[in-house]
Amino acid sequence: MSFAGLSQFDLPIIRYVRSVTISSGGEHLAIPWMAFTSNAGDYIGEGTHLVVFSLVLAAAGWLWSKETVKRAGIETLLAHGLAAVIANGLKHLVGRPRPKFTHSGDWVVAPSLASGFDSFPSGHSAISFAVATVLAKRFPVIGPFALAVACFVVVGRVLRGSHFPTDVWGAAVIGVVSGAVVAAPSKQWRISLVQGLLHSAWGSCGALALLWALARPAEGGIASAAMIILGLTVTAGGLWVRRAAWRGDDAVRVSTGSLHVIVCGLAALTTSFYVVAAAGLTCLAHWTCEGAGEGETKTVRSFPRSVRESLLLVGVLTVALMLVSARGVLPFR
Repeated sequence: MSFAGLSQFDLPIIRYVRSVTISSGGEHLAIPWMAFTSNAGDYIGEGTHLVVFSLVLAAAGWLWSKETVKRAGIETLLAHGLAAVIANGLKHLVGRPRPKFTHSGDWVVAPSLASGFDSFPSGHSAISFAVATVLAKRFPVIGPFALAVACFVVVGRVLRGSHFPTDVWGAAVIGVVSGAVVAAPSKQWRISLVQGLLHSAWGSCGALALLWALARPAEGGIASAAMIILGLTVTAGGLWVRRAAWRGDDAVRVSTGSLHVIVCGLAALTTSFYVVAAAGLTCLAHWTCEGAGEGETKTVRSFPRSVRESLLLVGVLTVALMLVSARGVLPFR
């Protein structure tokens, strides 16, 4: 469902990127921040640079007897290799043409070894997310920063005109799953695979919801207004239920259930069927795969309850305000 929703932006985003690209003396983005993101993302996500990063990390861990650092270096290298093999294999099996070969919505997707017909998935994005996932597993404190850098690479690949949004989405899924499997004990590969898929699903829902809200103005009419009212009501209900999340023997289940309710409420605020369906299915998957994210849950609970709940409340209110008031600010039509 996330892929279906993101595919609605493939051509609009590429058309916008072309509209701000200057062709004289080579292709250059006319908007400075876009040009910087494109060039920096391409540099950071380049395979050789990430290999050097992993080797430096492993060498530093070995020299200073830091087992966790050395292990992270080795695992980022392995995750990089696994993601690269999967991504490069799919590139030619799918055979999707790159944006510069698709001037309209009509193109043929078929296995091909020809140059330029290797758009899905993005190799830079896959290996960047593979490395970032391992770093997030080994060093939770810097996890958000590592994943933010991977997202930066993803945005850069799209702005560069090298890939469609769905190309980098598929690559991100490959990278997260590869990193999750490599960073876990080999005997637990099934659990780590489920964790990687769940994390990918949550990230996909969040990316789709944010892009949809920022790029699509809220439609008028009763249906749109009803979804916004329903979303606000459901979100408020989830926050109300959460006040009792740590009372009684069923506190963990109540806490998880309230989060799912809040997510579905925020999804409804986008007024998008794709976002609501993706969020609902992901919540269902998370509920039925109970225990797969036990390690992450313990990490979150290490913070004081007041800090957790305060951050949650601020985050929910911020997202709700953004979904309602920042509609259509991006020029993707």
